[in-house]
Amino acid sequence: MSSSNPASSTVLLTGANGFIGFQITRFLLEKGYNVVGTVRAESKTKYLKEQFSKFASGDKAKLKFAVVEDIAKPGAFDTVLKENNFDAVIHSSSPFFQTAKDIEKELYEPAIEGTVGILRSIHAHAPSVKRVVITSSFASNLNTKKGNWPEHTYTEEDWNPITREEGLEDPAAGYNASKKLAEEAAWDFLKKQEPSFSLTTICPPMVYGPPEQEVTDLSKLNTSAADMYSLFCGQREASNQAWIWVDVRDVALAHVLALETSAAPNQRYLISCGRYSAQQFLDYIWQNYLERAKDKKVSKGTPGKLYPEEGTYTSDNSKSKKDLGLRYRDLDTMMDDTFARFKELELIIGGNRARMPLCLESFRQ
Repeated sequence: MSSSNPASSTVLLTGANGFIGFQITRFLLEKGYNVVGTVRAESKTKYLKEQFSKFASGDKAKLKFAVVEDIAKPGAFDTVLKENNFDAVIHSSSPFFQTAKDIEKELYEPAIEGTVGILRSIHAHAPSVKRVVITSSFASNLNTKKGNWPEHTYTEEDWNPITREEGLEDPAAGYNASKKLAEEAAWDFLKKQEPSFSLTTICPPMVYGPPEQEVTDLSKLNTSAADMYSLFCGQREASNQAWIWVDVRDVALAHVLALETSAAPNQRYLISCGRYSAQQFLDYIWQNYLERAKDKKVSKGTPGKLYPEEGTYTSDNSKSKKDLGLRYRDLDTMMDDTFARFKELELIIGGNRARMPLCLESFRQ
């Protein structure tokens, strides 16, 4: 698609209403693409139609929707692929949570079967598709057995050594295994089936940024936003799940650029801005929201101490800069936008006490 005109190109985007999917939708539409977004229920389209109203109405609407209730179901994407003429597919629909009770059903099936299933359906029913981009994760790179691994710089060459069996031991391991196994299965499909489309995988670490997807209840934010919001509410101490991060808007743009760049086919990209510490979130709150920090008894953590004494691993994002032309947003920009969005959501949702999470009970503007 590198030489094609976006205005005449149609993209299937799975998980269009998700944290990352919402931003991908925005970039695709702003660049002129025709988009068919999948959601799990028709009710999920209302907010998207409102947010992208100028693209979602009329006979020549550039944003349309298809309902796919269960992405792990065999043939889940067959109908939408048969009924449209797509040039590319972005598969961003996959779970990110670490509290699964049934790892096989809640994590492995949607991640692995959802990924292989859509590739199988594209191969069988959508010969016009030339590029496929899949949202993977730094979890498929991360070697948890090495811990903080201060002497190591992660690149696209790294793979998580976790096995399927090890992933069944606990939900956190299950999430890491699901992402690694799903991405491996995608590359294996490409090797064995030799389809007419190319594959690009996007591997982001901790994805932060303003939650601009539909949020009707602040207690049900996506996982990474919930982590930041709980700090903003004084409900936990700072802790890092990983030592590298990226802004959700940069992740989304990476997906779109992967459709357009001649270097991207059959490549894997570690999309990382660089190192961070959750202590920086606390420092920011105390500096910029002093009265709230006092009122909510927000932890001060350990000001000035961001990383373990032995150090941490780092990441090399030079491939994404060179191939995709990405220019990453910095941590301060992300925090400015994210905490401002939390305040905005509190005002929007705060009028309904029945849905008000603990943090909002004593908060008034």
